[in-house]
Amino acid sequence: MRTRLSALLLLLMGVVLASLGVPLMSGIASDEARTLHTDRMADLSLFVSKVQFDPDDAAVEELALERDLRRYEDLYDVSVTVYDAARVPRFSGHENTAPQITPAQDAALDTALSGRLTEVWDQIQPWDSEPLVAAQPVVRDGDVVGAVVSVSPVDSAAGRVLQRWSILIALELIALVGAVALADRLARWLLKPVGRLDEAAHQISAGDLSARVPTGSGPPELRRLETSFNEMAVHVQDAVEAQRAFVADASHQLRNPLAALLMRLEALNLAADLPGASPARQSEAMERALADGKHLAGTLDRMLALARVENGGAPAAPLDVAEVVDERLAFWMVVADRRDIHLVRRGAAHARAQHDAGALAGALDAVLDNALKYSPEGGTVTVLVRPSSVTTPQPPPVPLAGPSSSPVLALVSTPPAPDTGVEVIVSDDGPGVPAEELPRVGDRFWRSEASEASETEGTGLGMSIAKTLMGRHDGTLDVTAGEESGLSVRLWVPPVPGPR
Repeated sequence: MRTRLSALLLLLMGVVLASLGVPLMSGIASDEARTLHTDRMADLSLFVSKVQFDPDDAAVEELALERDLRRYEDLYDVSVTVYDAARVPRFSGHENTAPQITPAQDAALDTALSGRLTEVWDQIQPWDSEPLVAAQPVVRDGDVVGAVVSVSPVDSAAGRVLQRWSILIALELIALVGAVALADRLARWLLKPVGRLDEAAHQISAGDLSARVPTGSGPPELRRLETSFNEMAVHVQDAVEAQRAFVADASHQLRNPLAALLMRLEALNLAADLPGASPARQSEAMERALADGKHLAGTLDRMLALARVENGGAPAAPLDVAEVVDERLAFWMVVADRRDIHLVRRGAAHARAQHDAGALAGALDAVLDNALKYSPEGGTVTVLVRPSSVTTPQPPPVPLAGPSSSPVLALVSTPPAPDTGVEVIVSDDGPGVPAEELPRVGDRFWRSEASEASETEGTGLGMSIAKTLMGRHDGTLDVTAGEESGLSVRLWVPPVPGPR
């Protein structure tokens, strides 16, 4: 590829050099022709002024003019002949006063006798050998009485053109050699990032997902491509590692319930064949098998939900976080009533931020489900909505009327601070999680030892789903220990970009 690119660049540079050199060569040839013609016409003007055609002074005129013409021819090797109006040669610098006239001389003579000057040659090429013929009319009292015709060899002018062309071609060859070196260096510079990308892509395709493109020299567009490639490689590596972890966790989590279910079904089958097996024992075994089956179905549903969360979703848009929170609280009021748990709403009545309303609602559902599940009967789950920069103590909750007696709402019309985002803090007074286990909250299939020991139904996927939903649009989910007991889950929603 470098060879082809170098050839292309060299071709382009060659075209540029040719486009510059050809006009210069043409200009040199035209300049020599114009110079030669101008000099010759100036000389002819001098001879025209000396031609008198006076019969009284014919002898003197002949001697003076012919002497000048001979000296001129001897010095410059240019033949000059003076013709009268009847096209008869009257004076000449050489012995033969009636030489054979060439077609070019005849045409020049016609032009001069018609009162006009011969035209300038377009160009003199190095290989030209035809002499330059120039002519001027001799005008006396307004009448053309003759013409002066010169025949100039162009060998010297053609030689000068060849010399100047040779210098120009030599300079162009030097420039071409420089262009070859420049094209090769430019091709190397352009293709260096491509080579790095190719090497990294080959390593990744060979299974090394940690391979990255070392950024260095190259065009800015290709350096941005390297950065995008590295970001893509990071996402691919994260996705593959997450997939591997998910498969490992799912296999581990499903293996034990499935084995238990199979054992119970086997025991149930054996009990049916045994004489004297009580119906109550069989019914108990059947209920346990059904419970294991439901647990398996729930786990599979959660895994399917997590897969959907990771693979899709709507784009982020400005929304009122408080409105989404209030909507979800209205839904969870029924659950709170049934479990006799106080559901408290505090903070701002409106809080604008940027996220997907569906994803935020899903994350809130998972967090509220967790808080209500582990809160004791008669406990309290508090939901606080506020700009993330607000750190002042919140006012005590003020009960408001509602469809339920247990939920309590206390809304404060505090305008959100600009460009800080909004945080939703869900606190409960459940058993909580030991401090050393807090970093693991949000890991897939992770449950605390207390939860595992208790009979509380759970798969360990709820918080993982909430964390994934928040991270979809740069939101975060943090878990800390409650002030007195329980857990405090903080959902941070990023601000709306640009001016509000």
